[in-house]
Amino acid sequence: MPPVLDVEKLRKTFTCYTRTRDRVLEFLSGQSRHRSFTALDAISFSLASGQIMSIIGENGSGKSTLLKCIAQVLLPDSGTIKRHGKITGLLELGTGFIPNLSGRENIAFNGTFLQMSAQDIARREEAIIDFAELAPFIDEPLKSYSSGMTMRLAFAIAMHADPQCFLIDEALSVGDTGFQQKCFQKLSSFKANGGAILFVSHDMNAVKLLSDTVLLLAHGHMNYLGQPEEAINRYNALAASHGQSGSATSTGYGNGAISFTSVHITDPDGNPQSLIRSGAPLCIHFTYKSSQKVEHVTFGIMLRDRFGQDVFGTNGALLHTLKDVEGEGHGCFTFPAMNLGQGTYTINLAAHQGTTHLETCYHWWDRASSFEVLQDTNYIFSGHTRLEAHLDV
Repeated sequence: MPPVLDVEKLRKTFTCYTRTRDRVLEFLSGQSRHRSFTALDAISFSLASGQIMSIIGENGSGKSTLLKCIAQVLLPDSGTIKRHGKITGLLELGTGFIPNLSGRENIAFNGTFLQMSAQDIARREEAIIDFAELAPFIDEPLKSYSSGMTMRLAFAIAMHADPQCFLIDEALSVGDTGFQQKCFQKLSSFKANGGAILFVSHDMNAVKLLSDTVLLLAHGHMNYLGQPEEAINRYNALAASHGQSGSATSTGYGNGAISFTSVHITDPDGNPQSLIRSGAPLCIHFTYKSSQKVEHVTFGIMLRDRFGQDVFGTNGALLHTLKDVEGEGHGCFTFPAMNLGQGTYTINLAAHQGTTHLETCYHWWDRASSFEVLQDTNYIFSGHTRLEAHLDV
């Protein structure tokens, strides 16, 4: 596929002043009264037609700054951005709108801003209103709209501007669930027709579901560019190790106060299992060791499907089973019925404080083991979740 966007060695630095008057004093005195903050440094990537790239990272990592440079809202200090075709999208909610104008008037204004001709705007106005589901309110001033209504209008206008590349910066998190699903269906169709999408989000499931490739930013630098699952694992490692001495490894991360040493899967009678039928019971055993006494430890588990999607997770804090540990020990997660659809699932284990491994992580063991689920011939169903259903006609 031909490239839609080429970014090479992009750098953006901001000048920061402690007080507003320092800017004037610096100009008058010629003495520096500011500090420089590098938001982006040596960012390079290429986005092809029909490809979705997600950009992830902790707050302040440079994600929104990167999208604003690509959208020409900000000018980079150095580096190049080569755009091959029209780029539109959703950055900060309400960008390009005038609150005192009606929704219909904002379609005309924003459409012009997105390089649509007057004829294109007139021809697509009703389609935009229909997609945004705003017909009863379209002649009301935009300042009376909720944030969700504003997002719906912005998305509808941007998608009907026939872009080659679409930028999204968290804006889709504003709308209701039904409209979000409608947007994602539209984006899937856009991609299938050769459109490229650059997507900034903190929703890791959406990143896994949508992305062909993921760029992980850390403090304005490229930490990783590649497969979604590996990028998300590295992102979790960065978040979990923030303020800790531990660092990520190829199979996990944590500060090392507790570490897992083994994992094995059995049926309730202790017989080893790697292949089970849907709905069958399953026991996931683990052993660990601790270099010191640690109180109130949370042991957790996350099951993921073959695409890396989170299928089910729980932990000792949620199950009201916290443990004080010292030395070596073992534990077991017991599932009376593994109600999953056919496929391969990976097991990820965690030892941490609190309800999430992002608080104080002792050890996250990524892809510790796996097992395969076969369809139960007595209960055939579609999807990845087995639910008990009854039909009366």
